[in-house]
Amino acid sequence: MYVGLDVHKDFCQAAFLDCEGKLVREERFENTVSGLEELAQATREQEVVMESSTSSMHVYDALHETCNVKVAHPSRVKAIASARIKTDKVDAKILAHLLRADLIPESYVPSKQHRQARLLVRQRASLVEVRTQIKNKIHALMTREGIKMPFKDSFGKKTLLFLKSVDIGEAQRASLDSLLAVLETMDKQVKQFDRRVTDCASEDEYAKLLVTHTGVGWLTALAVSSEICDITRFSSHKKLCSYFGLVPSVYQSGNANRKGSITKQGNTMLRSLLIQCAWSAVKYSPRFRRKYNKLRKKTGNQKAIVAVARTIVVDMYFMLVRNETYKERKGGKPVVNLVPRPPYRLGSSPLHDSTPCASSTNRRMS
Repeated sequence: MYVGLDVHKDFCQAAFLDCEGKLVREERFENTVSGLEELAQATREQEVVMESSTSSMHVYDALHETCNVKVAHPSRVKAIASARIKTDKVDAKILAHLLRADLIPESYVPSKQHRQARLLVRQRASLVEVRTQIKNKIHALMTREGIKMPFKDSFGKKTLLFLKSVDIGEAQRASLDSLLAVLETMDKQVKQFDRRVTDCASEDEYAKLLVTHTGVGWLTALAVSSEICDITRFSSHKKLCSYFGLVPSVYQSGNANRKGSITKQGNTMLRSLLIQCAWSAVKYSPRFRRKYNKLRKKTGNQKAIVAVARTIVVDMYFMLVRNETYKERKGGKPVVNLVPRPPYRLGSSPLHDSTPCASSTNRRMS
């Protein structure tokens, strides 16, 4: 039996097909504890497929122990099968037919530990974004009143004392005090999540390796580790760079072969963290400073820093494949140190050298 699930926030629409592709049954299951138990019983030991979405992970967790569940990549499924008439029943039947024909473009499902690490990183990024919005509102309020910040550090201790005592109108004072109170709360929340990120990353085998790279902190190390999950998923460093959206887009047709800007696929927040790491590496590493200065004369600052970020990702790939830490000599030449290989990847399958690069531990990192 082949089962296609169209998962929504409140319910799942299921379509059951037999081996010949005939529709046997259509049913809607509520996304409650009892509803998911009924769905698990109805799909026991069957082939099941659902699209990847925010609502699908808890359904996957409820089913994956009792049946063979595949999670389809939503954009690729749309490219394969698009219908003029779109309903929940039609979507479920299309998924079931694609599963029967073995045409499902599967999406990697991270373990619960990796999903929790991703949640920590993304929640921290959301808090920082809200905090930035509050700071911008304070700047806007001061600008409207014609008041300039007297200190270089816009929100340091001296500036905060100044903002709490500055002489402005009654309505402006109430608005500013409200914004400062929210800013103080957001600062505390960000610090709490920074500690949680550090604690989580210090227990992650990949993150402990990645944090040894120049310019990479615990936040970026955990973000990269939780997105990669298992480095053996990528057969080469080029695949990892493409996964992070740090490779140029290509248009090729006939004799035309044009390259454009980077694809920007994958996690936008993670790509932003890697760019920040690249700026830090340029500041503190002779190796990356030379690379950046050489490229920026030809391509400009933005393309040069993206190239540095891509080089850092290449370093990360070989560090994880070879299980090595990163160091640099005074001249900027990269040095790798072999450390004992842990028996298991945190929250994943045992580590194994299935990639071509894993057996070549003597190759230099590019």
